[in-house]
Amino acid sequence: MTKPSKSDLDKREKKRKDLWKHLNEDGSMDEKKLCTQIRSAIRQVWLKHPSKLALIYDRTIPDMDDSTRTKWLIECECCKSKFKLGDIEINHRKGENQLQTLEDVLPFTMSILGVKHEDLEVLCKPCHAAFTHSQRYNMSLEDAFKEKVVIEKLKQPVTKQKAELKKAGFSASETSNEEKRRECYRKLSK
Repeated sequence: MTKPSKSDLDKREKKRKDLWKHLNEDGSMDEKKLCTQIRSAIRQVWLKHPSKLALIYDRTIPDMDDSTRTKWLIECECCKSKFKLGDIEINHRKGENQLQTLEDVLPFTMSILGVKHEDLEVLCKPCHAAFTHSQRYNMSLEDAFKEKVVIEKLKQPVTKQKAELKKAGFSASETSNEEKRRECYRKLSK
């Protein structure tokens, strides 16, 4: 008969302790963590939701260009460019719904899963990111596109940011910290 080794026992104990970190003393989850679990489950259902998939199939066109290896393309409703299916996302026109309490579960679920095609739009990933940013921070889509460029610039190594900004005419004092560099990039995007 096989017995658990010391390593097996240690791994199991570690896993048990890790699980208990997310639970109350009585073994229940607090409301915030439960909402996180529910949100994740709803997002998983959305991945294969019939409304979403039917919209994609309706909007997909064949790529008849012999020079590409792509079979299907789909047009972004924002920039009107054509993309491979892996480069698009389906946007909920009415987004940014909260799921922070158990009372939010039904409205959140309906806003994600209880949709018709008119509630959805096909967007390329950059347009979707900008659209979401514009909703989240209550700004115009144009400003959101500019801000997303600034955010990408700030993901570069600091030395590269400083060199880039120095080349654009900003002084060392104007680029001394992240917030100042953010403002420099914002000035450049105008």
